[in-house]
Amino acid sequence: MTKKNDKDSSEEFVINYLKKNRNFFIKYQELAKQLNFPLKDNGSEKVIDLDAYRYKKISQQNIDLQNQMTKILIAGKNHQNAQKRILRSTLRILNAKSLSKLIDVITNDLRNILACDIVNCFTSNNNIKIENLNKIDARVAQSYFKNNSLTNLNQNPKGIFLYFPNKSRFIKSYILLKITYDNSYLVIAMGSKNKENFTPDMQVDLVEFLIKIIEVKLKMIKK
Repeated sequence: MTKKNDKDSSEEFVINYLKKNRNFFIKYQELAKQLNFPLKDNGSEKVIDLDAYRYKKISQQNIDLQNQMTKILIAGKNHQNAQKRILRSTLRILNAKSLSKLIDVITNDLRNILACDIVNCFTSNNNIKIENLNKIDARVAQSYFKNNSLTNLNQNPKGIFLYFPNKSRFIKSYILLKITYDNSYLVIAMGSKNKENFTPDMQVDLVEFLIKIIEVKLKMIKK
């Protein structure tokens, strides 16, 4: 019994001594080479060995950095491609000879630019008679745009039934664009079957630029 207590006392003494002298193995490095250290705690995945821990941490940091760089490169490439599509659409919009042709360009180009499944067009001007251009009350249309913004991404469920009456069960996310024309509104509703396609934090700078180009063209057609 005395031997066991002596052993426990000796181990406790060594433990306490090492805790108070943390640089002990720095001074006596040859001792560290003769000791055995576990790489992992048997009860968890926690790394014990300092070198192994550093290696694991640096490796994960490198992986994270590579993933971030890849995302940045992909985002940059996508943004560049989007700019090219916007430029081509701008030229087609400016070359449209009539309001009907312009609506066709808007519908087809915006569907491709925003990768959506359904595009519906609405106008609050009852004097415009164009196929595939639906009528909507000006006050109802304006109610979906806060602070006179050009785009709407709040995903109000009521908007799905209003702007996609025949396809409402397929639409999981959508965006609305408002274009001012002859004291009335032209609303472009674009819906997607993918709920992640249009999100409230989506960047719309390029799309809003295109809206301004459309407004300019509409004034030219009016004249």
